Amino acid sequence: MMTTYQARLLCFLLALCFINFSISAQTISGIVKNAKTGEAMPFANVFINNTTIGSTTDENGKYYISGNLPRNVELVASFVGYITATKTLNLSGATKVDFKLEPLEAMLSEVELKSRRDKKWERDLRRFREVFLAIPDDPFASQLDIKNPWVLDFETVKENGPNYVHATAQEPLQIVNDALGYDVTYYLKDYRFYNNRSSYVGFVFFDPQEVSDSTEVETLHANKETSYIGSIRHLLKSVLLARVDEEDFEIFQMLPTDLLRTRTNLYTEERDKSIKHVYADSIRRIPLKNGNYRIIWPYDTEIHFRGKSWRNNYYSDVYHPVSWISAPLGYFDIDRSGVPVVPSQVVLSGYMGRQRMGRFLPHDYVPSENFDKYLAEVDSSQLRFARWNNLREKPYLSTNKPYYYPGETVWLGGLMQYQNKIMSDTLSRVVYLDLMNEDAELIQSEAFPVREGKISGAFIIPQDLESGDYFLRTYTEWMRNYPEQDVFLRALPLLKKEENIQAGAITNPDLFGDLTINLTDSVFFRDSFKEMKFQLSFLDETEELTEAQFAVSLTDADLVSTIAGQRTIINAMDWLDEKQAYENHILGDHQIEYGITLEGQFSRDKKRDPFINPITIVRGDLADYGIVQTDSSGYFRATGLYFTDSATIAIAALDDKQKHYGSVKLNDKSKPDFKGSFPKLQYQTYVRENDELRFDLSGDYVLLEEFVKEDEKIETMEDRNYGYGTPDREIGEERLATISGEALAGYLGLKRGGKSIGNYNFGINASNPLLIIDGAQYPFLDDENFDLLMSSFILAELESIKVYTFNSAVFGMAGVGGVIMITTKKGQRTDPTKESAFNSEEFQQFKIRGFSREIPFPDSLEDDKLLEIKPTLFWEANAESDRGLYSFKVKIPQALKRMNLRVEGLTKDGLAFEKTFEIAVK
Repeated sequence: MMTTYQARLLCFLLALCFINFSISAQTISGIVKNAKTGEAMPFANVFINNTTIGSTTDENGKYYISGNLPRNVELVASFVGYITATKTLNLSGATKVDFKLEPLEAMLSEVELKSRRDKKWERDLRRFREVFLAIPDDPFASQLDIKNPWVLDFETVKENGPNYVHATAQEPLQIVNDALGYDVTYYLKDYRFYNNRSSYVGFVFFDPQEVSDSTEVETLHANKETSYIGSIRHLLKSVLLARVDEEDFEIFQMLPTDLLRTRTNLYTEERDKSIKHVYADSIRRIPLKNGNYRIIWPYDTEIHFRGKSWRNNYYSDVYHPVSWISAPLGYFDIDRSGVPVVPSQVVLSGYMGRQRMGRFLPHDYVPSENFDKYLAEVDSSQLRFARWNNLREKPYLSTNKPYYYPGETVWLGGLMQYQNKIMSDTLSRVVYLDLMNEDAELIQSEAFPVREGKISGAFIIPQDLESGDYFLRTYTEWMRNYPEQDVFLRALPLLKKEENIQAGAITNPDLFGDLTINLTDSVFFRDSFKEMKFQLSFLDETEELTEAQFAVSLTDADLVSTIAGQRTIINAMDWLDEKQAYENHILGDHQIEYGITLEGQFSRDKKRDPFINPITIVRGDLADYGIVQTDSSGYFRATGLYFTDSATIAIAALDDKQKHYGSVKLNDKSKPDFKGSFPKLQYQTYVRENDELRFDLSGDYVLLEEFVKEDEKIETMEDRNYGYGTPDREIGEERLATISGEALAGYLGLKRGGKSIGNYNFGINASNPLLIIDGAQYPFLDDENFDLLMSSFILAELESIKVYTFNSAVFGMAGVGGVIMITTKKGQRTDPTKESAFNSEEFQQFKIRGFSREIPFPDSLEDDKLLEIKPTLFWEANAESDRGLYSFKVKIPQALKRMNLRVEGLTKDGLAFEKTFEIAVK
């Protein structure tokens, strides 16, 4: 007896057979006429949309199309100078279809069209190519071309919703696709580009190129299969035939967002938490009367295709394509080949969203039964490169002005660039800066913390340093595993105190993404000075305000000249697109640093001493401490210390009675050799008059007045989180009263099988998080004690739980794995900074240099103090816009006449910008 499942399967197979049977020889014929005159139109094009199937009318305006045609077609008729017409048909035997084409009212000539091009049109065209043809990193991009781009016209549309760029084409676009072997005619109906998405629709005819060379034919065949494999069409056909698993796809339902849980970048962690596997036989496929199928798709999905290797930038533990698909209507219709009947019913992003017209195959393309010969888009060597490349980082630094004098303060600001941003929380928290002369001799060295990928700091140039061409070298310890060109270099000319540089003309580069930066300023006159207010606004390509983070410097234009040729953030971003060809993708011995790092060697004094020993490290009077293990050779390493200037570090191996044994020696920290050529700027100097001598000194200074903040209440130590600053996330008393233990674990981001904190784990092998309970610290807990302490609380009796991830560096070595701060309702509110009595008798003591001392840029000035002229009037290393706007105020002397305001940074979408405004003081 036939089961219900067998009956359904039989019906499904019969339906497929019926459709295959229906695709037999069909004919379409008719005549194309001028709608106004009624005259026949010879040489008009008639074709089935999205296919290679078409015909041209004869001298009597007649056309004839035959062959194995799909049952449902969209027939298109076109002629230059006339409005394209379409008709949707359900074929059954011979079909007759006539067209009447309406002439366009007016058409511009090719010369007129070309004359309307300008810089904005060029930028819009560049973006159109990327959205329409191929994204820049697609290897097909160089084999694609639009032969008549001048027919495109762009305009920015501002309506009630978001602004967008709209494009129209007066004639069909003629596209050459040498990668797939087609000459494509595209009749653009609509193109829209928003800030974070794009869409385009049109009619398209594929004309196969004539290729006779067998090698080229084989390459075209492989390119077509490569484009088909893993595409939306491949997926949907596998869904239709219930072959999802066999075709190497995995479908996951995206579960509702848990606001109390931070999503990680680990696939193994997210499975069953934020994504849930969908079995292919649970997807409903409903045959329609017109021969198509309706696929019920009620939820947002994440698609994994395991049939290709791919440089994944979303998960850190998978290397195959990942895509996301949603159906706004809860369903979509497809034909028997897996092609969506109405493309707008399917919304794509991720890998499948990469495909543009350059990889679009005609609907009548028939893929091979197997795909053994398709070209891998990322081969195994590229995969090894991707894994090696994923951990690369590089700093970029700006300075408050382009050149300096002996004794001046150099203020710095910048960011870390990451080849894979999702790995940024695992990479370095310390950056080193070396001042070097043109003989590559080290003059001085500094170290600065990296906070959430940002860098800021300052150092003072030695007073007795001779003038000349110097440069800054900036790197991390981890970067020493990678090529030397990853090290950041910046020219730093040092002048004699009586010199200045001949100012060059200010030229601002074109900004990517059609970004616009505007400046408004206003002057307020006071008794002995002027007060100026500045406001910067950042507008994206659709003229919407967009967020940005940047360095901003305001200088006296008569004291600080501009120099051409200095490296900018725009140049630095090229590093992200470099395609390295290194054969050796093996990492060296240099390790990631999460703070000030100590390395040393422990020596046993007795043969019975163990080979592996615990080393206790204490900074100051228990300001920070930790215990690390040696390896069998006695080597030990401790990282995560956080202090400025210098500190006394006590180190010893202690036995059960807290008595020291053996001895410890710290290793000297080495500097990388400099093998490259240093950057040098071209400039001319002149001798300044005595009354023009002004310098940027960090002591007696000018300035600057930020907006006055409202009075704030005096905070207690508890209010200030015991001095540790703002947490990354927090859950309060009300939510703790109702939350489950499982939901709390998700909120804390505790990984399955370990206690380290989710996506914000500082280090590949980090310890358990530091627990702080009512101000008392419980560091370096093993799994058993961590579990025991965490399970001892009744959640309803807690006042708050705060989590520190990116901000945990201030907790030193104990906070490397993150920090969980718990405040109970009955807590004693202990102050962890309270003085203790540390006995250092059993320890060896070492003087260790920490981060360079902080030299804040002066931000206040007493009203009764004489305002002096200084070169740098305002500096902010890590400025951030608020809803696309950034404002500040500054006091300036009455005599000041000209200023330069320079901004340099990134938008929220990662677009680099650099611009200098010339300001005449009224």
